[in-house]
Amino acid sequence: MMGTVKRAYSFPLAAPVTAVVLSGCSGVGMTEGVVIDGTGYSVGEVQEATEQLSEVSPEPVDTATVIYQAGIAPLLGGWFEGTSYEVTENEVRSSLSDAGLEGDAGDLTVQAVSAQRYLAVINDQAAMSDEELAPVVAELQTLTQEDLGALPVEVNPRFGAWSPAGDGVLPQVPEWIVQPES
Repeated sequence: MMGTVKRAYSFPLAAPVTAVVLSGCSGVGMTEGVVIDGTGYSVGEVQEATEQLSEVSPEPVDTATVIYQAGIAPLLGGWFEGTSYEVTENEVRSSLSDAGLEGDAGDLTVQAVSAQRYLAVINDQAAMSDEELAPVVAELQTLTQEDLGALPVEVNPRFGAWSPAGDGVLPQVPEWIVQPES
């Protein structure tokens, strides 16, 4: 006689179903995770970049940092274009691979790392005293927080909001969350 067989159920579709359900919680009308300088990146690409950068960084990287770095990358890249300090996509991809990133780096990951490389040069006094970077120094001297806030970056509310004051990506409380009255 056979006994009752108990079957363990797994839910392999739970993650995709949850993702679809939660995707309805994103901003009204915004399907991308972020739009930078007219280029849209999906929510998945933003999450992938965060995971990839955390994989090669000594400490976990948060999504707001990834979006901020990627958001300022076109500005910085324009300043350094044509100099010996210009960062190429191939250099970034190679450095990520050398750092231990498994698989191919996403475009948003590459953009964020490009900004990190440019910021490292900006913080290097020896490099910034190089006559070749005089135009970059001149641009930096006129850059304001408001200029950063005016960059063409649109952030999905699930990740926060691009600060018009140039403070990067700030957390955003959705309209449907009501603060309790005191």
